[in-house]
Amino acid sequence: MPAKRISSASVHKPFSRRPRRPGAGASSDSPAPPLTGSPRTAALNLLSRRDYTTKELRDRLIDRDYPADAVDAALAGLAADRLLDDARVASAHVRTALHIKSRGRHRVMRELAARGVSRQAIDDALGQIAPGDERTAIVKVLKRKRYPAHPTLAERQKMFQQLLRRGFAPDAIRGVLGRGEWDPDADGGE
Repeated sequence: MPAKRISSASVHKPFSRRPRRPGAGASSDSPAPPLTGSPRTAALNLLSRRDYTTKELRDRLIDRDYPADAVDAALAGLAADRLLDDARVASAHVRTALHIKSRGRHRVMRELAARGVSRQAIDDALGQIAPGDERTAIVKVLKRKRYPAHPTLAERQKMFQQLLRRGFAPDAIRGVLGRGEWDPDADGGE
């Protein structure tokens, strides 16, 4: 009796991705269709999911083909009602970036500027960072990456570059790494 052939289409794949719905996902060619209702309602729907900066929310509403003057009026009303606050968004971003994602002051500053937060709001939000917080974040990264306590010169250079890319200041990194070794039992950690 010959073996029964099984086509790949008939095999059950329990962990395969489901096919995408038509229209699912953002296409870079076409902007999102406008929501029914006013720009204020659309803005409230977006704000119900997460905080946006004024610039981010304005860009999203303009992409949905709402008139610019109506968007500006809606955003002014939301700001007056304290539902839209760039300082609050910046403060939350700093807390998340430093304590959860272990990013340094310089990277957080660049991210907030890219989100359209004013320089004054960025400075105020970064003022919340205590001097020991960056040191704790650096030690946390080193522990998570399992860097050795007594690294070679090449390992030390690699650690230094990694921490620079994460946005930490060179002086803060040198303060933790010292003269070629760091203490894994030092402050900070998970």
